[in-house]
Amino acid sequence: MAWSMASPSVVLTFLAVSMDLPIFLAAALVAIRHTAGTLADICAAGPIGRLAQKKAAIARIDIVVGLCFAAVVLAVTHSDRTVVIGAFVVGIFLIGFLEEVKSLLIIEFVGDNLPSRDRMRVSYSQKAIGGAATIAAVLVLHQIFQEAPALTRHSMVVGFGALCFAVSAALVMALQEHPGKAQQATKETRIESMRAFWRGAARLLVEPWFRKYMFVRLSFVLAGLSVPFFALIAAEAHHSSEQGLTALVVSSAAALMVAAPLWRALSGYSNRSVMIAGAAMIAVSGICLIALHSQGLDHTVHLHAVSLFVATVAVTGLGSARTLYFMDIAPKEQRIAAQAVSKTLGRLAIIAVSMLLAAIAHHGAVLWAIVAISIGSLLAIVAILSFVGAPPKGDAAQNTTSA
Repeated sequence: MAWSMASPSVVLTFLAVSMDLPIFLAAALVAIRHTAGTLADICAAGPIGRLAQKKAAIARIDIVVGLCFAAVVLAVTHSDRTVVIGAFVVGIFLIGFLEEVKSLLIIEFVGDNLPSRDRMRVSYSQKAIGGAATIAAVLVLHQIFQEAPALTRHSMVVGFGALCFAVSAALVMALQEHPGKAQQATKETRIESMRAFWRGAARLLVEPWFRKYMFVRLSFVLAGLSVPFFALIAAEAHHSSEQGLTALVVSSAAALMVAAPLWRALSGYSNRSVMIAGAAMIAVSGICLIALHSQGLDHTVHLHAVSLFVATVAVTGLGSARTLYFMDIAPKEQRIAAQAVSKTLGRLAIIAVSMLLAAIAHHGAVLWAIVAISIGSLLAIVAILSFVGAPPKGDAAQNTTSA
């Protein structure tokens, strides 16, 4: 609920546009967040591995992230433009760093405390129940504050998300934890570790399977940026609307509820089908947005809410299919190193492309960024058809059983 109601990609983008901040800054929030996440991967992986108990660290991160969101809201409602810009940049950077640290902690925490089947059940239940609760909460807030100014309404949604982080911290501390096995600290310096990382990356890039996987992963970069840029064009058109932010938050939460069962069913046929369907959904949704915007027919916020719903469902499917595809083709002995390298290279590409799209949106129009995302999604389909082979007939039944 917290991440839906204080989403950096959707809600903070909407809030930034409502404050009349530069479009470049609103679009560049994606790059700032991923830069922070990359630093977290480099700096935090070792210390996290040396922690035997994780829940206290997870709870503290929830508290700090909630305070970061609250600080952004306070800056928006009580400070001048310069302070607000600084709050967005610093806040998003800290949130991105802590978000990635928490994701690493969660992987370890869940792995230590839940068997495989229960992990899957928790994941699907979290999306379904959390999505439904988010929709209910944001609709109640909309009714309570519908007479308030637009900026106040938007700030209250983010503020409630910050409160949800505090509740999350309390609930995490109430869980029983079975401590995992802590890794011993090594004497390797940070510079030596980075050199070893890039030497490993160079060795992997020689491997045909890894080059093939990276080509497929990088072909998804533009499609993966659809959510923040679809939210940006919606914010540009509806940031002063009474229903604008409410419709987008409800759309995002509903997408999480729909995505899990939809992609779980389709992945029974093949991960290739999920990749093609996800990229096609983004391309079609983007083309529809372009057509409606160019004809001046996108004045209804619900059209933007539908496009964001489709994009969120599609991006969720692409991420899951990409992970499963990686597990299918990666040799077991190279899996951990290859995952770290591919994640870093993918994030560097996201940072570069998102900054380019931010510049396009700032100097031209957000519509041109949507054009680029739609074309990129169509090219991703070509890449999938060219490089990801269809599974043998027997695999479909096996995938359905395992799913």
